[in-house]
Amino acid sequence: MSPGIWLFVLAILIVVMVHESGHFLVAKHFGFKATQFFLGFGPTVWSFKRGETEYGVKALPLGGFVKILGMNPYEDIAPEDRARTYGAKPAYQRALLLVAGSATHWVLAFLLLVGTSMIIGFPTGEATSRVAAVSTRIDGHPTAATELGLRPGDRIVGVGDEATESWRQITSYIREHGGATAQFAIQRQDGATAMVEVELGEAIFSRNGRPVAYAPPNEPLRALKAGETRGGFLGVEPEPEFETKGLIGAVGDSGRRTAEVTVLSVRGLGDLVGQIFGGELLRAVTGDGARELNEGPLGLVGASRLANDTIERGQYLQFIALIVGFTVFVGMMNLLPLPPLDGGHLAVVAYEAVTGRNVDIRKLIPISAAVISFFILLFLAVLYLDLARPIRVPF
Repeated sequence: MSPGIWLFVLAILIVVMVHESGHFLVAKHFGFKATQFFLGFGPTVWSFKRGETEYGVKALPLGGFVKILGMNPYEDIAPEDRARTYGAKPAYQRALLLVAGSATHWVLAFLLLVGTSMIIGFPTGEATSRVAAVSTRIDGHPTAATELGLRPGDRIVGVGDEATESWRQITSYIREHGGATAQFAIQRQDGATAMVEVELGEAIFSRNGRPVAYAPPNEPLRALKAGETRGGFLGVEPEPEFETKGLIGAVGDSGRRTAEVTVLSVRGLGDLVGQIFGGELLRAVTGDGARELNEGPLGLVGASRLANDTIERGQYLQFIALIVGFTVFVGMMNLLPLPPLDGGHLAVVAYEAVTGRNVDIRKLIPISAAVISFFILLFLAVLYLDLARPIRVPF
């Protein structure tokens, strides 16, 4: 397994562990009886018992759980433990117990962003002339950057007969020379500088400037769609200009970024619902060929591939962004008011607090079974897409 995939899997396990720790710590604080703390589901692989709690790992690494006495309506409870059951605790304590797991997702995302802001820094919006990543092949065709032997760390210090380190000027020159011979002054990592020539292919760019189609020199390019432009394409991404901050600045910056990720997650959740009930997911499953980024949802397998790609290309900030986005999105999903998610239990607590009537959890079991079945089908559909129709990220 590639390093990027290992790192992604490790990040998921950390998120799960911290999530369950949130539940567990609140349970201990308020005196709930927690009998089990496990990562994964299915048969037990390894466990040990300390005090009243069994800790361990299950065979299927698909999540984790903390078993709180009384949350299972069919569980036999000893008389001496009844005061420590889930149902015996005040509504606010049960609510805090339920929210604690998902709340850790925002804490993790925030802390990761704080560390990133202080150690790596975030882009200022300006680009340097240093190459950050190279697209070696696109749709089976080698890029001009490959022909030049460009590598991350090289600098473009001139275009045509002009010396420059302005990425805007470099980009403008590349766009103007699609299908033509272009000249570049390249400064290698060892300090040596050389003038090189290469024939550029052409690409079609979306409204946000991202390439969405490519044709090598002397080959036709598809017609433009609304809002698209075309121009020369070299196959490199510049290293952005980064700015690191001290602790106070990093805290403020990371708070803002965490809020932005939350808004994006809300939109992403809405997009997912639209894809499911609008028929887009079905069309994606019944289609063929590689998918575009906006064609159907992305699952864990697809996300792990993207994570590995960012690591291999040295785009560590994008890897961190992927982890942060995943962390917040999962935390938000878990708060949906659907049993058996934490949000479903939270909705029950709210209903009981408002109406003063207790809810018979056993009557919600059919709804829980339906929700679980729905998510299993969704998981299988997305897994199929990730394996049979992987997301195409050629640039």
